[in-house]
Amino acid sequence: MVASEAASRPRRGFDFVFFDCDSTLSTIEGVDELARFKGQFEFVSTLTNSAMAGEAPLEAVYGRRVEMLAPTPGEIAALATLYRLNVVADARDVIGALQDVGKEVFIISGGFSGAVRPFGTWLGVPVDHIRAVDIALAGPESALLATSGGKRVVVKEMLGDRCGRSMLVGDGASDLAAREVVDLFVGFTGVVEHPRVVAAADALITGDSLAPVLGLALTESEETALSATVFGRVVEESRIRIEAGEVAVGRGEMP
Repeated sequence: MVASEAASRPRRGFDFVFFDCDSTLSTIEGVDELARFKGQFEFVSTLTNSAMAGEAPLEAVYGRRVEMLAPTPGEIAALATLYRLNVVADARDVIGALQDVGKEVFIISGGFSGAVRPFGTWLGVPVDHIRAVDIALAGPESALLATSGGKRVVVKEMLGDRCGRSMLVGDGASDLAAREVVDLFVGFTGVVEHPRVVAAADALITGDSLAPVLGLALTESEETALSATVFGRVVEESRIRIEAGEVAVGRGEMP
């Protein structure tokens, strides 16, 4: 994978943009923060890292973590606040910019819905475009998102019969598992870097900001139009970071 030298070449853009939540839209892993509340951070974070790196199936550790932590409603509410306090740079403006030019934005997460949904709506994503895990693992969708291949199934279901190009931005193995049902999988290494994701991603964002998502998702005309709006700053930040080499693509050119 090489740094792009073709930021000015014509771009087709993407119509549907999916984001992971933990270590993508926020710099924390929610379940690890819940473990911190219980004094179990080191042990649980080891389990989380093994699943996100693809070293262990997510389903092999998910239920074990939930049973061990048994989070209370108050702890889930506190986690929603932590997500906001640790939001990744430019995440909110990127989502707003994408929506301003008619893109549909989704959040798909293996985190707990009681924390992910308030965070997602704060970011500006409609609640019906947010999928996460019910704390009781109730229902087939929640069960799916607690498994290694669940995001692939849920992304496909959310896209339904929509016509257009789709991309997914995430950091972990469960995100990578959905690569086959989107047109572009973008690995985000601004919080944590998993070698398996780096090796297999169609594109990588290697800085600590999500602004370069705009350089991948927008057409040139959409980018130009946004430059004259309240989103002009984040569009310029995207350009600066791409020119600095914070986007790498497998083919050496922008998709």
